[in-house]
Amino acid sequence: MSSIKHKQALVFFSAGVGDTILLIPLVNELKKSDYKVTGLFTSKYDCESIFENTDLFDAIEIKKNKLSLILFTIFNLRKFDAVFLNHFSFSKSHLILSTFFGKQIYTNYKAFTSAQSSNSIHFIEPKVNTHDALQNLFLFNSKALLQDLNFNLNYKPQQNNKFKLPSNYIVVQASSANNKAPFKNWPFENWLLLFKHLSNTTIVLLGDATETHLNNAMNSKEFPNVISLIGKTSLSEVMGIIYHSNYYMGLDSGLMHMAVALNKPSFTIWGASNPKLYGYDWMGTKHKIISLNLACSPCSSWLSANTSRVSNPNQCPDFKCIKDISVEMVTDELEAFMKIK
Repeated sequence: MSSIKHKQALVFFSAGVGDTILLIPLVNELKKSDYKVTGLFTSKYDCESIFENTDLFDAIEIKKNKLSLILFTIFNLRKFDAVFLNHFSFSKSHLILSTFFGKQIYTNYKAFTSAQSSNSIHFIEPKVNTHDALQNLFLFNSKALLQDLNFNLNYKPQQNNKFKLPSNYIVVQASSANNKAPFKNWPFENWLLLFKHLSNTTIVLLGDATETHLNNAMNSKEFPNVISLIGKTSLSEVMGIIYHSNYYMGLDSGLMHMAVALNKPSFTIWGASNPKLYGYDWMGTKHKIISLNLACSPCSSWLSANTSRVSNPNQCPDFKCIKDISVEMVTDELEAFMKIK
């Protein structure tokens, strides 16, 4: 009895949690088309741990430095029928190495030049105001639509309640982009007021080691409803915590994307980044976006950024797009959201 030889595909994962999640529909589409898919993780953020309790990939390769990537190339010459590098994964070294272990290379890197082209490299023109997950899917299926995006991880939750959380809670991430993007971050004093408004709701506060300073503002006597796990969890543990939560509330962040992949409702406060590229309100009322929609937004966008006021969003003089969103506006929208989610 002869066995069927499947085509082999490789997908680069070189950025953070959000971009990792946004590549899931591409992987699902490849598997749907009978490819065996290898995830190549070069990201410094250990995003491979997101997939510990899933069966999304046929294989996972973790290569965190150039030497390990070169050795991977040597041992996998011409192995992969197709290699995919989105705009975050793209680098000159990645592209060069890909031509050795891949037969056909696909990228949507916007600064791609003809000098980098060859018969095996295919540049897929990115589309303005098109969701990033769909941009990734275009690398394989140029006719894909929003409704074709499949974020299913086949996640298998573990039964370990290491943090002894209650059965009903919401998860909140009150800081975004490793605390390096003021245009994304709603003032923390506003979050504290919101937490008091939600005094009858158990809130599990999540974040990484760059956000531990937020713990200093939390007083357990003033906020008995808040359980802060900032800086105390791995990405794998965060997956389980979000999976068992009622919904996600926070900012444009990796955990927002993670919540969507785990089929959780999301309530997000947006500043200067582009919700058309990264938001999920197109999925329906279970995903709510709060934004002032200022005339100068979005100034943070890898495609067609609005530069009418600033060319670098971090250099905005006032960050009005996020700071002027009032607590009252958020509480009103949140109460409406909780009734329909």
